[in-house]
Amino acid sequence: MKKILSLALAIAPLLASAGPSMGPNLVQNGSFEANTLRAGQWVTLSSLSGWTVGKNQVELRNKVAGSAADGNNFAELDVYGNSSISQAIATVAGQWYELSFSFANRPDSNKGAVSNGIDWSFAGQSGLVGNNTVTSWNSFSTRLLGTGKVETLSFAAHGNSDGYGTSLDKVSLNAVPEPSSFALLAGGLLAMGLVKRRKQQA
Repeated sequence: MKKILSLALAIAPLLASAGPSMGPNLVQNGSFEANTLRAGQWVTLSSLSGWTVGKNQVELRNKVAGSAADGNNFAELDVYGNSSISQAIATVAGQWYELSFSFANRPDSNKGAVSNGIDWSFAGQSGLVGNNTVTSWNSFSTRLLGTGKVETLSFAAHGNSDGYGTSLDKVSLNAVPEPSSFALLAGGLLAMGLVKRRKQQA
């Protein structure tokens, strides 16, 4: 019996990783592809599909000062001054979500780290990314617990308001299974199955 339980506990994490997949992306226009831009084109917009845009607009680029992390377009929030984008997303109480996005600093800027960075916030959590001089795309992800309320996902330029800032792309928010609960459930079901099989063989 001890061997069966030990086996169940050892396999449970593997079952958890192979468990139910993430739900669909709840972010609208997360890769900023709703606008068609030709290669080498950039535009500043006061409205953007799926997003509420801050007073200083948002800049979309296609192969200008870098290339997209996903698709063709990517965004910058320091346009002619620091700006922001946000969107309201309904959450389910007790449901876990994974927020992820990509960010990179402009390769054509010599302003330094003080010019860069993006502040993000959602469902009571917040943080700062890109407050450095790294120009390659990096990914950020975190897990958050749903509140059952409509929460605002927000991104805002952090550095000096000088027209040069951190790029943003590939924003997603997906419902995910709660890892530890699924692992325990999988381990319990495995143990029950092994015990039942052993009894049938006895």
